[in-house]
Amino acid sequence: MSFEKVPNFLVNLFDAEMKSSDKHSYRFKSFLLDAAERQLSRDNELVQLTPKAFDVLVYLVEHGGHLIEKDELMNACWPDSFVDEVNLPRTIHTLRRTLGEDDNGNKFIETVPTKGYRFVAKVDEVSVPATQIPTNGNDVSTYAVAEALEFEVRIPPPVTDKTVAQRVTRAKRPVRIILFTVGFLTAVSLIFLLSFNFRPASSAQSSDVKSIAVLPLKSLTAGNRDPLYELGIADSLILKLSSVKGLVVRPFSAASRYSDSEQDAVAVGREQKVDYVLASNYQIADGKIRITSQLINVQTALIEDVFKVEQEDPGIFLLQDAVAANIGQALLKRLNREPNNLLTKRYTSNEEAYRLYLLGTTMADKRGRKNAEKAIEYFEQAVKLDPNYASAYAGMANAHTALAFTGRDDASEHYLKAKTAIERALALDDNLAEAHTYSGELKWVCEWDFAGAEREHKRAIELNPDSSAAHRMYALYLSSMGRFEESIAEIKLAVDLEPALALNHRIYGGILVYARRYDEAIARLKQTLEMDPDFIEAYIWLIAAYGGKGDDDQAFEWFVKLQTKREEEPDKIQIWKTVYAKSGWRGIHERQFEAAREAEKKGEPNYTQLANLSVDLDRREQAIAYLEMAMGKRQWGTVFLNVTPLYDPLRID
Repeated sequence: MSFEKVPNFLVNLFDAEMKSSDKHSYRFKSFLLDAAERQLSRDNELVQLTPKAFDVLVYLVEHGGHLIEKDELMNACWPDSFVDEVNLPRTIHTLRRTLGEDDNGNKFIETVPTKGYRFVAKVDEVSVPATQIPTNGNDVSTYAVAEALEFEVRIPPPVTDKTVAQRVTRAKRPVRIILFTVGFLTAVSLIFLLSFNFRPASSAQSSDVKSIAVLPLKSLTAGNRDPLYELGIADSLILKLSSVKGLVVRPFSAASRYSDSEQDAVAVGREQKVDYVLASNYQIADGKIRITSQLINVQTALIEDVFKVEQEDPGIFLLQDAVAANIGQALLKRLNREPNNLLTKRYTSNEEAYRLYLLGTTMADKRGRKNAEKAIEYFEQAVKLDPNYASAYAGMANAHTALAFTGRDDASEHYLKAKTAIERALALDDNLAEAHTYSGELKWVCEWDFAGAEREHKRAIELNPDSSAAHRMYALYLSSMGRFEESIAEIKLAVDLEPALALNHRIYGGILVYARRYDEAIARLKQTLEMDPDFIEAYIWLIAAYGGKGDDDQAFEWFVKLQTKREEEPDKIQIWKTVYAKSGWRGIHERQFEAAREAEKKGEPNYTQLANLSVDLDRREQAIAYLEMAMGKRQWGTVFLNVTPLYDPLRID
């Protein structure tokens, strides 16, 4: 390399009398974090991070093992700038996803509720020479390093011959030393990385983040089923395992959907996108209970271990503790995870109230008015037995809100009952995350207290960052405010946390429609129907997406599929086809409007639907009148007035 091409940074280095230039980096598990070069690599492959995510990771790693309060972290990574505090938990969640091997998140970073975060992986500080060139995993020779240096800015022309001679003398030997050193260190690094990659599989896997779905227990005696055992023990195990570092556990809402399912455990694992499934059965006889659990590897479809508990039946709560102490701890040991001694927090000591709560929660997780009404019955019975049952009040509020969303004329009545239940739940336990989620929903839809709604949603996420429902409801709120990028980020988190829940994907598709990203919406909604072909709302949103795109024929094709799914008779479907062929969508909307008017006369008005159809028929004044009535009833959909594409023709009014 000629003198004229010696890089500026080398000249400055030599003029400083060859001061030490080693830069500290950090290694944790299979990651190498180079703070100076702002690079994160895993197994010698660069990992992409946003600038702020990188700043947060560096700060946490540098203080590894210590609690970092949220204010300290915000001040350190967002100095001299005002940002929404929700950026911090969102960045933490992004880091958890990035540091894991899959999209399920991980536990490198521990959340300390209401306090802050702690980096829990073991961190080793290492030194990396300043002249080491990032290779992104490729072999680099000394010649390649020299070629890289050729691209540095050239030294300005010297002022005198004496200066030239001095710099040439000082530059020649250090450059040769640096090139030799870089080549040597590159070779050593490659040897180290190869040896690291060829470690025994059991050793490498022990440090990886694993994911698991815990299924409801199955009774070996068909006529002797009890939700206390089937759902209660699964609930207890899920809560027990969820607090373990390096283990991602699907929530109870994901598990409960399989309570009456005969679906194969491996198929469930693939649907839930997890590494393992814990499938258990139980048998009660002569006052004793026997529980057998199988740990199934989803990838290999093999049973990796079997855990058993057999004892006198002491009652559900003592039994939950026994199962957690035996099966739970044995499972953690099998997965090379550190056991924890945390006891499951219970919101009631009444077994029957707990049974009713489990049944109510299961019904509330299903769609439909009848299921919501049945859920309310269960929750009401639960709080009669235990008036201080905070979780049951929260569940009751959720079910009442679901009924209000059906568009019936009794929406206001259900909102009022939901509000009463939420206030009771929060009075009993202000740290109940789901209660804050439902409170935010009520403030948003019913009270139109948008600032208060956002505070409640943020509080819910703060209390439980791994709540799919909390992220889902916040995503809906953000979309109604027209904050689509933030909304999409939140619904993606919900999908990551509960990937098999069709509702998450349907809401994702709806948000994309509001954002006018119709092609993406169509793809997401079709994926929803692949997961659940009976999801009526997905058909409705597909019709809206194709309509927004201007593809009337495709919209009508999905309209026909919707009517078929609703089990309309073939002759009625043929009438729809004839009307469309003759009058297009206007003819369809005329028939729908007349049907909606008939329902209104019978005392079942859906003013939002009537407003929508009035817009479709270009009856603007009528549409506005119906919208005013819908707003007076707080019908679902009115909070989306500012973002609904259908209402674009009304904006000037």
